[in-house]
Amino acid sequence: MLISQNCFALLADAMCDFSKKTAKFQSLRATVQHACSRASSMEIAREDLDGFLAQHPIDGQIKVWLEVGPEWLDDYNAVRRRIAQISGKPVKDKAVIPFIVHLTKPGHLI
Repeated sequence: MLISQNCFALLADAMCDFSKKTAKFQSLRATVQHACSRASSMEIAREDLDGFLAQHPIDGQIKVWLEVGPEWLDDYNAVRRRIAQISGKPVKDKAVIPFIVHLTKPGHLI
């Protein structure tokens, strides 16, 4: 997927924070997987999504590859469906991934 510099920075910072928290280098996959598992029990408001999308351009030229494995596909799909329901329209993975990581950052909504 092609994402913006802003979203790339958000994901890179999240990987760094998660790595520091666990005292182990974490991949993008591990970071997003962790965010999906945390987000599964969160209340997500339409205002959260709209505010995020207004402040964070999604489209860009930075190539990012994320493979969703079978061990967390159900969590990811559930989060993606919830975001689509909240927004009232289909959402792209390149928007779902940074949004969920953003929501589950320490000190944000949890």
